Amino acid sequence: MKATLKIPAFLTRPITIPPHRWTMFLAFWGVAVGVFVFSGWYAWFSWHRYEQNSQFHLKLESDMIAQVIQRLLDDQASSLQFLGLQLQRADALHHPRRAQSLLLDYQKALPEIASAYLIAPSGQVIASTAVPTGEPLPDFRNDPAIWPDFQTVLQMRGMRIDHPILEPLMDHWIIRLSHTVFSPAGKPLFVVTTPLRLGDIEDFLRLLPLHPGTAVGLIWSNQYIEGRWPVPQGNLAGMLAHPPLTGALLQALQSNSHARQGYYAGFVTVGRTYRFGAFTRLSPYPLTAFVSIPRSQWLAAWWRQQVEIPLLFLIIVLGLGVVAYRRIVFLDRRWSEQREAFERTLTTQATHDALTGLPNRDGLRLVFDQALARAERQERLLAVGFLDLDAFKPVNDTYGHAIGDESLKEMSRRLQEAVRRTDTVARLGGDEFVLLLEGLRSMDEVDQILARLQTAIAQPFLIQGKEISLQASLGLTIYPFDEAADADLLLRHADQAMYAAKARPGRTSEGWAQLYHPDLGTVTMGDEVLRQDFLQALVAGAVTLRYQPLVALTTGRVAGLEALTRWHREGREISPDQFLPSLGMRERLALGHFVLQTGLRQLAQWQETGLDLFLSVNVTPEELDSPGFADTIFDILAAYPGIPPESLVLEVLEIGEILEQEVALGHLQRLRSASVKIALDDVGSAYASLLRLKNLPIDEIKIDQGFIRELPNKPQDLIFVESLINLGLGMNVIITVEGVETEAHIALLREMEVDYLQGYAIARPLEAEAVANFVHTFVLGTGDADTPLLALYHHLGWVHMAEESAMNHGGYEHTDLAACPITAWLHAHAPELPGVEALLAEHEAVHALGQEILRVRQSGTREELHRLLGQLHEYSHRFQEDLGRAVRAMRDNVAAS
Repeated sequence: MKATLKIPAFLTRPITIPPHRWTMFLAFWGVAVGVFVFSGWYAWFSWHRYEQNSQFHLKLESDMIAQVIQRLLDDQASSLQFLGLQLQRADALHHPRRAQSLLLDYQKALPEIASAYLIAPSGQVIASTAVPTGEPLPDFRNDPAIWPDFQTVLQMRGMRIDHPILEPLMDHWIIRLSHTVFSPAGKPLFVVTTPLRLGDIEDFLRLLPLHPGTAVGLIWSNQYIEGRWPVPQGNLAGMLAHPPLTGALLQALQSNSHARQGYYAGFVTVGRTYRFGAFTRLSPYPLTAFVSIPRSQWLAAWWRQQVEIPLLFLIIVLGLGVVAYRRIVFLDRRWSEQREAFERTLTTQATHDALTGLPNRDGLRLVFDQALARAERQERLLAVGFLDLDAFKPVNDTYGHAIGDESLKEMSRRLQEAVRRTDTVARLGGDEFVLLLEGLRSMDEVDQILARLQTAIAQPFLIQGKEISLQASLGLTIYPFDEAADADLLLRHADQAMYAAKARPGRTSEGWAQLYHPDLGTVTMGDEVLRQDFLQALVAGAVTLRYQPLVALTTGRVAGLEALTRWHREGREISPDQFLPSLGMRERLALGHFVLQTGLRQLAQWQETGLDLFLSVNVTPEELDSPGFADTIFDILAAYPGIPPESLVLEVLEIGEILEQEVALGHLQRLRSASVKIALDDVGSAYASLLRLKNLPIDEIKIDQGFIRELPNKPQDLIFVESLINLGLGMNVIITVEGVETEAHIALLREMEVDYLQGYAIARPLEAEAVANFVHTFVLGTGDADTPLLALYHHLGWVHMAEESAMNHGGYEHTDLAACPITAWLHAHAPELPGVEALLAEHEAVHALGQEILRVRQSGTREELHRLLGQLHEYSHRFQEDLGRAVRAMRDNVAAS
């Protein structure tokens, strides 16, 4: 078994952040990013500025050192030049003692001079303050380290500075300063040399006012260090004995060979550290003064002087910003939660009843729209109930409002317990409640809920020791049977049904609920005016009858007429559906009496002229529920003895349980026993189960015109019409089809076993004077056979036989695909029928399943037959739906062109 990773619901739940909180979040991070960008720019800027300042100060220090050393060397050069003149005047080469005396005087005058030498051009030392008297003087020709440099000195004018050497006579490191004296002819006479101790130079450098970590020194001819402070780890000999082969200073000197000053950064040989430094050359001497500091110290100083305080300030600002932001978010969230809680409280108060806690009118509106949407989406029934407590005012008057309020709360609790958890109970105010029963699959579920409600209401209420009995009236309408387009209209229909339930005379316990039907109406100020006008119109003759013919299919001739009311008001003719819902019981009874009297009187006149016709008259529920209805019919018939009772057909609506009530059922049974025909009108549009019809005392059913009229555009509805016709055949009653408006209807219904046709394809409602001529001249035609209805009817015939075969109810012969009328019709209309190729493929798939059922019926299993039956039903239904859409599109295209 393959394991599946179950993701927690909270990870898949969408996260919603209020817009203002997004603004705060973006603003905070915008400021934070801005601060970081500014900080980065400031760091770069301060680094660059500090680097420039450091270079400037380093160059100043190197220049200062260079100037001091240059003055020292210039003084030494002047002194040596003066000493050379003295020695030349004293003929020092030939008088060594004089030379010795002058050298000693020179050394005494300049304490920084360690010794002084007088050297002949041959390299022989003539006099020296470093050699005791009487000891032999050195000859530089014998010293290979000195002799090459000495030969170079002989050719130079001015003072020469040599690289550091270890003086063997003095046993310490020195820098030799040499000055050559030339004859007037330019011939070198002798060389005066004074060694300058490096220790003295180091002492001088050590006394300079430098920052800790600063290194200063002199470098000779870009190769030898003449002196440095501090000396790395005291290793003076190692530093002086070897030239710096690499390093940032040497590279800077070599790359800037003509520059007096420069700046360098990088690793240096001495100390092997990364340093920042500056140098200044001493002209005309082959010396360069340098100053450097370690990068770590430079960075520390930069950090301390330029970054530390701003960074601390930045951290404090960001910290305060984070704290402030979190605090603001916290306060905003708490404020939002409080606001949402307050809004929920306000919403609850605004949408719920304070006494019972049930949704009020506003709350019901919110729930109602959602319930309608779910009913459409799930294709389920939605029952809307309007419940009103009967005679509740005496409870308040007798026991007080406190007990009345407790009774209402207890009633609310009982209603909620009687319905399901998915249902809604709302209180509109006073003693009025609304019920929304959702997700209903059939009317049987409605009956079960109504039974629980009736039981809950019938039980006595025990409030504060007092037993109170209550009754209620319930009006009910069912969506989508009730085609009202919105919640307000559905609620109004339920309200109308509730008032009808209250007004029902002799109401039994079973009659506490009333289903809505279009003939119900409520009393309003405008309705009352209309009722008065209607009664006056009856007296004044402004209400007349029209007669629509009913044609028998067996003869093709007119067999009967239906009497239809027309009210001539304010210059226009009004049909019953426009005024009947607003009429009360008195007006409806008066209208029914008028139609019977007028219609039967006209029927008697036609019979006197030889017309053998029957007359259909519509009967309202109020008439059926009135105690003397049957007697009234008998009295009117008695006034016309020439009219046999079977010539009168009373058309009644199958609305809820009204036909099963004791009063109405008694009327129907008496009338039928007297040979008056009873027809059930608009079969298929009522709410109750059609299976109840078999127990009703009826002779005829009239199929609702809504199913018939749309058949040319919705051929898939043919299966419903066929089911209704089969229902009538099973009941062995007369079948009349209303809404026959096209030749296609006539062609189809000729093939079906119906008795009478009625509709605009035969005739519109006629005035009485036009009936005789129409009856004598009319003959029903064959209709238009070029219609998908007729072809689909034959196609469905063998589909039903295939289904019967799958259910072991007999066998059948499969209709060949090419011989099926649908195939011929599709090919005939292929040019103008959209998607005809797909329809042909679907039709072929249905026939292929029929062949497979025939094969499996002979040698297969029952389970396989049931599977094929399900597929046949699915494929056939899909084909009918697609055919309907294609036919509508074809007709729309034709109409548009």
